[in-house]
Amino acid sequence: MKKLLIRNICQPPDTNPYGTGHGAWIAKQVAHGGIYYSMMVSGGDAVLANIQLKYKSPMHVGKFICVYGSIKEIKGSKMIFLLEAKRVEKNQKEITVADGTLEYVAVNEKGKPRKFKPNLK
Repeated sequence: MKKLLIRNICQPPDTNPYGTGHGAWIAKQVAHGGIYYSMMVSGGDAVLANIQLKYKSPMHVGKFICVYGSIKEIKGSKMIFLLEAKRVEKNQKEITVADGTLEYVAVNEKGKPRKFKPNLK
């Protein structure tokens, strides 16, 4: 089941001169959604270890971006999520902007991988 992880609005500094959102800004929003999800699932800190993101449609200034996620796999200290970023149109229709697989590793206070009991709620 997909969960809404974050919602944000694309501002002029996040775009090129034509009002189209930068790919790096979109990737950052997806990564932020994933780190939030990883903290919920692992009950503590985590770091981004791998990102595979495909861009599907442009993001535009003034539009909201929603990042949704679901769990693909949890193994040891590793969490792999399927994440999807969608822009919300004025008619509230959501268009996929980017989607992909992001891998996070749960870490302890020393930055070393830690095992955890997953919170799957």
